[in-house]
Amino acid sequence: MPKVNNVTRWLDAHDIPYTAFELPSEKLGALETARLLKVDPAIVFKTIVVLAEGNAARGERRRLLVLVPGTSSVDLKLVASALGEKRSILPTEREAERLTGLQAG
Repeated sequence: MPKVNNVTRWLDAHDIPYTAFELPSEKLGALETARLLKVDPAIVFKTIVVLAEGNAARGERRRLLVLVPGTSSVDLKLVASALGEKRSILPTEREAERLTGLQAG
């Protein structure tokens, strides 16, 4: 049975159908995952951790999990604009793992 995480909880809460797969423990990108599962990369979604600027001087950054199709990338300027922030950034892989409890890849 696939692990439950914040993304699957959100999908369940919004009655959005999905199929979760258990993958090998090595880190795989969305395109590698699509090849492994023999599916179109457009239906494999990536979860990207984004930090919105907020009041960075006081350590008040908004943490977001952004879901995008495996064939897409995150537009950080668009994310910031949608949140009414000046900018948003990608944390380091280590910081993203610490913030979410999810393994990158």
